[in-house]
Amino acid sequence: MSIPEPPFGDFSALVRSRYRSRHRLAYVSAVVLVLVALVIRLYLPASFGQRPMLLLFLFPVIVSALLGGLWPGLLATFMSAIVSNFQLLPPYRSLAIAGLYDVVQWTLLIANGILISLLSEFLLRTRQRENAHWRQLLETRDQLRYTETLFQTTFEQAAIGICLLAPDGRWLKVNRQFCEIVGYSQEELLTSNFSEITYGEDFGDLSQMPTGEIDSFSGDKRFIRKNGSVVWIRLNASATRKPDGSLECYILIMEDIEQREQALLALHESETALKIAQRLAALGSWAWDLRTGELKWSEQIYSVFGRDPRLPPADYDEVARYFKPDSWLRVQAAVAQACSDGVPYECEAELQNDGELHRWVVARGEPVRDEQANIVALHGTVQDITPRKQAELALHDAQRVALEKQREARLAALNLMEDALAARKAVEAANASLRESEEFKRAILDSVSANIAVLNRDGVIVSVNRPWQQFAEDDALACGQSADICSIGTNYLQICRQASGPYRQGSQAVFNGLSAVLEGRLPRFRYEYACHSAQKQRWFAMVVTPLGFAEGGAVVSHANITERKLAEMALVESEERLRLAQSTANIGIWDWHIDNDKVQWTPELETMFGYAPGTFSGDYSAFSQRVHPDDLAELEHFRDSAVAAHRTFDFDFRVQAEPGRFRWLNCKGGASYDDMGRAQRVFGVCIDITERKNTENELKLWAQAFENAEFGLAIADAQSNLFLAVNPVFAKERGYAREELIGKPVMTVYPVDWVEQIKQQISILDSTCHGVFEAEHQRKDGSRFPVMIDVTIIKSGDGKSIRRVAYALDISERKAAEVALREQTEALQRFNRAMVGREMDMIALKQTINELSGQLGQERPYPLAFIEQAGTNPVGNVPG
Repeated sequence: MSIPEPPFGDFSALVRSRYRSRHRLAYVSAVVLVLVALVIRLYLPASFGQRPMLLLFLFPVIVSALLGGLWPGLLATFMSAIVSNFQLLPPYRSLAIAGLYDVVQWTLLIANGILISLLSEFLLRTRQRENAHWRQLLETRDQLRYTETLFQTTFEQAAIGICLLAPDGRWLKVNRQFCEIVGYSQEELLTSNFSEITYGEDFGDLSQMPTGEIDSFSGDKRFIRKNGSVVWIRLNASATRKPDGSLECYILIMEDIEQREQALLALHESETALKIAQRLAALGSWAWDLRTGELKWSEQIYSVFGRDPRLPPADYDEVARYFKPDSWLRVQAAVAQACSDGVPYECEAELQNDGELHRWVVARGEPVRDEQANIVALHGTVQDITPRKQAELALHDAQRVALEKQREARLAALNLMEDALAARKAVEAANASLRESEEFKRAILDSVSANIAVLNRDGVIVSVNRPWQQFAEDDALACGQSADICSIGTNYLQICRQASGPYRQGSQAVFNGLSAVLEGRLPRFRYEYACHSAQKQRWFAMVVTPLGFAEGGAVVSHANITERKLAEMALVESEERLRLAQSTANIGIWDWHIDNDKVQWTPELETMFGYAPGTFSGDYSAFSQRVHPDDLAELEHFRDSAVAAHRTFDFDFRVQAEPGRFRWLNCKGGASYDDMGRAQRVFGVCIDITERKNTENELKLWAQAFENAEFGLAIADAQSNLFLAVNPVFAKERGYAREELIGKPVMTVYPVDWVEQIKQQISILDSTCHGVFEAEHQRKDGSRFPVMIDVTIIKSGDGKSIRRVAYALDISERKAAEVALREQTEALQRFNRAMVGREMDMIALKQTINELSGQLGQERPYPLAFIEQAGTNPVGNVPG
């Protein structure tokens, strides 16, 4: 959700532009209006006579001074004085003034112009300061509203759970993500308690927070959802305190890690099952990175080779000492072919004698290619087949003994032809020995767990062991077929060729391989196949070897490899679950081998550092060059100190994934050590915490704006009507320390006669959510001063008022300026009224003097002909 920029606008530039326009207009008005006043005076009716009527020139002075202040007013005053003296005061067309009364009027005009100019300049400057102050207040109010909107949006839209917790365990505020984690609505949580949804066994640590014993808490804990299920969360809690040190509330940040915990548990169970399966099957797995030469062994590999598990895996050259030379040559040739041609291999090899015990293994390997189809690694298994090999050797020895005895019997019969009786006895003895040999071979074959059948060159079964016969009977019973389908006398080739159903493709492959061995085109054929029953899944490995007799034929052996297959499938599923868990939780795993300075990363970690998957070079420099330079030295010191002390580490640092853009990561890890206590590997995980860091920085910025504002700010609880926070300016203007106001009623700063009026105003604000009004505040010493208050109401999701945010502006200067302006206006009006009355008296006096002069036969000294012609008395019923 995007947040609009605060609507500051270019208000100050607009005001300055208007001021300059008015200032220029004031100078023009000073000239034009004076000329207009002169024209009006000159064209007034003749009844006004020669009176100058200097009162007309006060209007240009007033207008110019009000528009431009001092200098335009003085210009209008100067021009009025010059024009009136030159045009209206005798002697005319001269700057001299003949009459004393005219001098007085002219002087009063100049004095009034100067006084009006000074007063207008004072009012103009006062109004400019007030406009600038109001402009600052409006910008601050818009900024405050913007930050409040930004905080509310961040709080509600955060991808992690955020909530405020009261000291008594009540939920003060919760966001949408936290409600989704625990399954409750905001209304249900705000009426419940912290302990009601906390898992019982985890409440021991969490219960310390409301008592104020600790200021912060971090760990993995469990909450109880609304449906009764338990959810794992990553909890980070920090305490906020009042200025007096008392606990105000807790800020809880919670991240749902249920999927991660389930994935880790499933991964552990999968790995345990894999280890058990490998141990039961005497099967070990290995991986060899051809680029780095690094080898990885499973635990069972150590058991097969008899190597100390505390030692690292043997390198390629060291593995050779576990094999007999001829066996190692075969394994080495198969590995070389796999590395060059990419052909999987399987070969049997004999290990070095451990006393009198001979041991054999089956070594299998398969190449791994990269995106460019280059062979970069080999993965494979080693399986101990000593029991099976011993059975095969025993069978081979029995056959050799029987053949040797047959040869000796024949030679004896040829050499003792002369003694028929002796020859007959020798033959009988040989036959008896042969029967015993056959019984011995039968016993050996029946004791082998593999299913074995002997075929003639046409593919007909001529002999089977007991496991073969038993398996044929069980399989026929399960499928509803005849038990003789794979018994002696059956053509096994025909059965494979005529097979149908889901295993038809595999049967055809067996037919081709078996035919090739019988015809001498292949020295050996091996094939793995699935043969599932209705009750369980089964896999078998089929091996066909030629008999080596002149008559031809082959030995077919079926070994049950179900346990190995299940183990391999479990291993694949385990790796897939691990990759899914890492991708879902946005967690990258790393492993640093100190000896060869090689670093292994998962694709998630490569993405965090800005590398495309598979492009990380694997050396330490590729890691360090992406770490922020200011964080690298501290990171290495913190990590190395923890490793040296055999402790785990947990720290935050920045990486530059893209030019000019940094991401915050949280790193947790540890190290593994050798017998001497030296670190061999350092490993751990990295979690992307960029959003969390940005939120913390924004909260700090808002707190600084609140503390450093140049006007009074206060936050009050809407229910208790107590101050929750005030900034230094608010407290200082009222003569209090901040600690004295926090926790006190809001009415503390209002005079007693204002309390009822303020309560009514608050009830109106709770419905309108915002309001601006003027009132009076009372300082700590009892003095009062006027203020303008702007209040914004913050409501909860259910529409209930929870906070009141107000900024208060001291308007004492503005009020004083208004009173001064009102007094000056009244004084000016009184002066004007007084001046108008005196001019009328002077006109009446001049008229009386003119009449007396006429009666005496003298020339009238004052030209008042326009009054006489009009036949009116300007002063009403004044006696002549």
